Amino acid sequence: MHRILLSLFLSLTLGCASTTASTRSAAPSQTAQAAPGELERLLSLKEIFERMEASSVKYELREKDSPPGGWADALWPQRVEPVPYARVVREGSTATLAPPHYDPESERLLAEAEPHYQADRFDEAAKLYARATEVCPRCVNAWIFRGDAALFSDKPEEALGYYHQAAELNPDDYRGHFFQGHALARLGRRAEAREAFASALVLNPRLPTLRKLLEANPGFGLVITPDVVVPRGFAERTETGVAATYDGHYGAAWLAFAACKALWMGEPSHRKEMTGSDSDSRFTSTEELECLNAALSGHELEKTKKKEDTTIQTIPDKGLERLERIAEAGMADMLVLFELAPRVHPQATLTISADVRQRLRAYVLEYVLLERD
Repeated sequence: MHRILLSLFLSLTLGCASTTASTRSAAPSQTAQAAPGELERLLSLKEIFERMEASSVKYELREKDSPPGGWADALWPQRVEPVPYARVVREGSTATLAPPHYDPESERLLAEAEPHYQADRFDEAAKLYARATEVCPRCVNAWIFRGDAALFSDKPEEALGYYHQAAELNPDDYRGHFFQGHALARLGRRAEAREAFASALVLNPRLPTLRKLLEANPGFGLVITPDVVVPRGFAERTETGVAATYDGHYGAAWLAFAACKALWMGEPSHRKEMTGSDSDSRFTSTEELECLNAALSGHELEKTKKKEDTTIQTIPDKGLERLERIAEAGMADMLVLFELAPRVHPQATLTISADVRQRLRAYVLEYVLLERD
């Protein structure tokens, strides 16, 4: 390594010169909260650089302009195809995804109703949807479609009942909760709508339909906040080793984050130490928590240095300030579960335990789905 990383490491620990975008003094420890038993295992930023310096792997830093949305797609590509409108089957401590209940006659009636629905002939469509629910009372699709016909016939109270039935039949299908929220918002019951929308987001965190609905209907009084983590650093393999690539315009936090990602990529032994597996194809919250922790340390380092040197200029990153508040509240693990895990596995939150789901719901209501000012 090594000279360039050694120079950076010295800047973090001894106050020597650093790269243009980073700072030159040690930061106080700031830890993103991990699951019980994990917290004490997360490496500090200093320890990350020490391990990189001691490694036989050739690490290097690369400064590069990031795309507008950061490098999220490179860091967390989707690896699992979702099961459409899945049911969660729980047996003991295990939970698996299964397809929704299906009935060919009910589906035939839904298909027959579709031209009427598309032509705004909602009364005609509703008759067929009612027959579909009679043919298959446990088919969620039929109840959802029946609710849609009522909602767009300006019968939100009636629609609410059908959507509620859908959610009762499959509480793990986000649609029943989402459409209940829509009906409640149309009825002016904003507090209840927010609760229903929160349930939908817990089940489908990256739900674009809800974002579009709230943007198109400011009268609902709700807004979804932007992503907290817009990563301006990542790691990539090179011909000779591993590069920590970062956007210097955004400062030391993302340099630190990229260095952490490089360590996880370059040191299978560290991955196995932390997770029990040396496979880099699995998403692990431990890796994300350790690297967000490194980003917070770099951010704190930079804030301290800016007080000493007013000539340091970086692009403000509001997400890092939000990340600090979330970490201080002990909810960084929920941020990882809500924002990052669903990028890799869109249905990652479906099989979590009831206790974790309640914590995730609390996270959504506190930091994601807010009342409009």
